[in-house]
Amino acid sequence: MTIQILLFNAQGQLLSQGDETLMSQYDPQLQLIWVDISGQHSQAFFKQYPLFGIDHLDFEEAQRERHPPQFEEYDSHSYLLTHELMARDEYLLLERSQLLLHVNDRFLVTQHLKPSISVNKVIQRISAQGCLESTEMSRVSFELMRQIVIDYLAVMLALEERLGEIEDEIFDVSTDDLLAELIAYSSKLQKAKRSFSYHEEILQQLLGDDTHLHIKMDYEQLSYLYNQFERLSSRASLYQGLVDSLINGYISVSAHKTNRVMMTLTMVTAIFLPLTLVAGIYGMNFDNMPELKWHFGYFSVLILMAVIVVSGLWIARIKRWY
Repeated sequence: MTIQILLFNAQGQLLSQGDETLMSQYDPQLQLIWVDISGQHSQAFFKQYPLFGIDHLDFEEAQRERHPPQFEEYDSHSYLLTHELMARDEYLLLERSQLLLHVNDRFLVTQHLKPSISVNKVIQRISAQGCLESTEMSRVSFELMRQIVIDYLAVMLALEERLGEIEDEIFDVSTDDLLAELIAYSSKLQKAKRSFSYHEEILQQLLGDDTHLHIKMDYEQLSYLYNQFERLSSRASLYQGLVDSLINGYISVSAHKTNRVMMTLTMVTAIFLPLTLVAGIYGMNFDNMPELKWHFGYFSVLILMAVIVVSGLWIARIKRWY
């Protein structure tokens, strides 16, 4: 487990940044704090600092593989579970991980099992600025959500370019790897679309009810996030339809190429089968076969075979089999 802490004064100026040792300097009445926890076994931290009022079981439950985004309001803070893109080598894998936010006016606690792209980017931005844009920690929550949206949109745009490349590659190179890539995209887009829809529902809930005590995003911020997740959901649906079309196109192209191969093999078989028949007849070596003793028999059979081959190719040409 890794803990990173950012400590601010009441005006949002960054005072200190470091590890868990900064908790000894924290005054809940005079200061704001952002605690970022990466990894498991966070229960020891919350037992040692009960002032946050956070139950570590929320985090353990949130790490279930198919747990959807969720929003809950507690007495001491608001709980928001969101999905973000994982740190990745392959940019278009669309692998997601859970990011859990506990927020009120005075503190923000973020929890994640693996390194968080959005958390790292927002922390770097705040460290460079040296202050918060607002004295409410809900603003940092908005910045995290906005960063998640920006990362998703970047991947979606890159995915659109990749699908365009695949559309051209299908007619040139039809490999099993290409089909596997398309099937993976279809599955990931379906999961992403489901996640975006959950985010839309949460933001619609927040837009329709302004009585939430702890998470205080204004209407403009909530509308921005809602519109962006709606846009992401629409793009996911559009790209999934395109991926399905590409899969069908790939199968059609592969089937056509297979048919062409089978047609060629059939044509070769149809032309050379009569030659095999002729060779079989004259290979039986019966005593009463006058052609075997005929002086021009060998050359006549060769001419017959040539006529059969030329006739077969001529008929195939007329039928446009090649």
